[in-house]
Amino acid sequence: RLDGPGKGGVAEFTKPQPQSLKLEPGVMFPSAHTILLIDSARAGENFVSRLIFDGATDENAVQVSGVIGVKLTADPAAATRSPLLERPGWRVRLAFFPVDASAEKPDYELGMRLLDNGVSQDMVIDYGEYSIRAKLDDIEPLSKPNC
Repeated sequence: RLDGPGKGGVAEFTKPQPQSLKLEPGVMFPSAHTILLIDSARAGENFVSRLIFDGATDENAVQVSGVIGVKLTADPAAATRSPLLERPGWRVRLAFFPVDASAEKPDYELGMRLLDNGVSQDMVIDYGEYSIRAKLDDIEPLSKPNC
């Protein structure tokens, strides 16, 4: 949990063993970072750099630097698969650096087409010696809860 926007917080791990990790002020969670990328893209900004904590390891946050490309129009062919994919978006390239200031190269890079609704339509994760390509073919909207 974070104590508020821009404030630090604590991550509590239960497995493999109980552990607490102090999160530094300015750290963001991935969903907030995605919203920041979209807001920045809509504002015409083309560079974003923030500390991100995703909880994948018991290490603290990583420095994520992102370049946002020009706005792309919606892919009309995507409408046949899902209305969630027929959206405009941007090509985004993210580089994930250890917080250690001496790091010259990122641990890995991620390139994607990020739609304006937060859906990543395709991505390539580049680890340097190999890469992984992913493409979202279908997605269904959830029905709204009755509450």
